[in-house]
Amino acid sequence: MAVIKAVSSRAGIKTILNYVMKEEKTEKKLLSCLNCTPDMVQEQMEFTKRLWGKNGGRTYKHFVQSFAPEENIDPVQAHQIACQLAASRPEWQDFEVLIATHEDKKHIHTHFVVNSVSCVDGHKIQQSKAELQAMKDYSDQLCAKYGLHITEKGKTFDGQEREETAAFSKDTYQLLIKAEQGEVKSYVQDIALAILKCREQATSRADFVQHMNEQGYGVDWQDSHKYITFIDLNRQTKGEKQCKIRNNKLEKYYNMNFGKEALEHEFASNARTAETPREQFNRTASSGEFETFIANLALTERAAAAKSRDSVAQREDREHRAREQLAACRRADEGNRETEKDQRGVREDSRRRIERDRGIEKGKRKTTENHKRSSRDILEI
Repeated sequence: MAVIKAVSSRAGIKTILNYVMKEEKTEKKLLSCLNCTPDMVQEQMEFTKRLWGKNGGRTYKHFVQSFAPEENIDPVQAHQIACQLAASRPEWQDFEVLIATHEDKKHIHTHFVVNSVSCVDGHKIQQSKAELQAMKDYSDQLCAKYGLHITEKGKTFDGQEREETAAFSKDTYQLLIKAEQGEVKSYVQDIALAILKCREQATSRADFVQHMNEQGYGVDWQDSHKYITFIDLNRQTKGEKQCKIRNNKLEKYYNMNFGKEALEHEFASNARTAETPREQFNRTASSGEFETFIANLALTERAAAAKSRDSVAQREDREHRAREQLAACRRADEGNRETEKDQRGVREDSRRRIERDRGIEKGKRKTTENHKRSSRDILEI
């Protein structure tokens, strides 16, 4: 199993290159490059930045491909897979990339350090989430190709079931665990629980926001914003800074889908199952209106059935016309064949007359030659 991770680091490019190329980490010197050479990688990357005048900002992108400790793989094979993975990435083709496989830990892993500036046209690298996901998917394909395990959603690095609570920060993780155990009060935990409760009841976005407000939480959900922001209104009123959290953070902490699309889908499902048509009309309309609705529904169904019958009749009419056209074409073909046959007969008769005329002409020439021959014989006598 190989896991791909994008690493966020504030270290300079010289520091990160020196780290990944340490000899004690790469005993077999498992170093490769795209668009540069391992011995000159730092100089080449820095030259590219100076060439295009882009020395500031983010200086590199850093990714790691890690294999599980129990995976049946050696460093050379891991490096081979990493090189194929790097070569497959279209977004890296115009950039200098260092590939370094390490074997100094329990698990074999490979570092990819990508220069932030293109060595072809000087543009800075922009790797989207979709491209990162495509990279992970191709890593799984390579693992399957080499007979290795592939990653499974909801499981940890070593294939175990992932815990309900997860966080990149150790302090945040410990706080959330204590909140689950009831040892401390966490507004993040409270907001997550409120969302789980309200999403099961709401039948629309507005209904969900109203339920959250009743629980004491604000919801900033705008189509122009990528994420939803949830606010602990009580903490906000007290002037506390830590009172807001976005849905994407909650997804990382609890390994649950709090995205817009997932919530909207659940609202729609709730709306479909909340009431039957009869119950809805009993609540909102009189019995007469319901009967009118049923009558209109019946008319609509009959109209649809009539339209379907018309469609069948039209299709049968089209097929009938098509069959007639086909029969007409066949008759025309047969007529053409008869005409062609007659023409061949006429041509054959003409040929015979010509041959007969040629025979008569030939006989006449022969008779004339015989007469001439007889005249010469008489003169000689």
